[in-house]
Amino acid sequence: MFTYHLRCDVEKAREALGGDYRVVDLGGVVRLVESFVALYSGDMPLCVYKSWRMTYTDAAQFGLSRAEALVRKDGVVLRLVRGDERLGLPELVEGTPFVIHAMDVNEGGVMFRVFRIGGYVELVAKGVAGGIKEAFHPKKGVNLLIVDLPITPKFQHLLQEVFDLAREHYVELHTTMISDVCPICGGKMEKRGRLVRCPSCKIQLSRDVNAVWALARNIVRRLGREQQLAELREIFRLYYPNV
Repeated sequence: MFTYHLRCDVEKAREALGGDYRVVDLGGVVRLVESFVALYSGDMPLCVYKSWRMTYTDAAQFGLSRAEALVRKDGVVLRLVRGDERLGLPELVEGTPFVIHAMDVNEGGVMFRVFRIGGYVELVAKGVAGGIKEAFHPKKGVNLLIVDLPITPKFQHLLQEVFDLAREHYVELHTTMISDVCPICGGKMEKRGRLVRCPSCKIQLSRDVNAVWALARNIVRRLGREQQLAELREIFRLYYPNV
């Protein structure tokens, strides 16, 4: 549900985990310390990751109890999960293709977009659905569902829908304003209706297109799939040659 890429000494991480892949209970090798996700060797932290999600949310409400840990060439990918959630971090990190379903939930309904990477790419599906389950259409490959869902009581029933989907599909909650980040320099874009413009790079894009690009890039980085970042850049330039 929550996935993080922690950069640290690989050999020490492998020694702490007792191998390249392990599922552990939270509070031992993998710990949540306030808003930090940390990998420990005994009582010493090997590496930590500041989770902004944990800064604004009580992690207890999500029922997180375990963690999947996978050693990579430059660190460890950690995925925090609930007791009833499907496991399979190696598939998530190494399998291709994967399909990202991005949904923005508000009073107006569920806006959704789809980005598929691996083999071919699609930047197509967007529209409005009556609910999260209606908008989520699993496809062949590893599915990720990212929901921009306000943590308020009136949206609590929709959060339960996300949890229900998580039992069968990989789910990650995401609340960052990804449509406001420039795909070239990473700076803040200026809003112009449904368009965004970077004052530094002088590029102008649809907010939806920019959000899908930033979403895919962030997840590729978080999963430690650095090789696919180059593929993403080429895809972006192919679709938007003048950028």
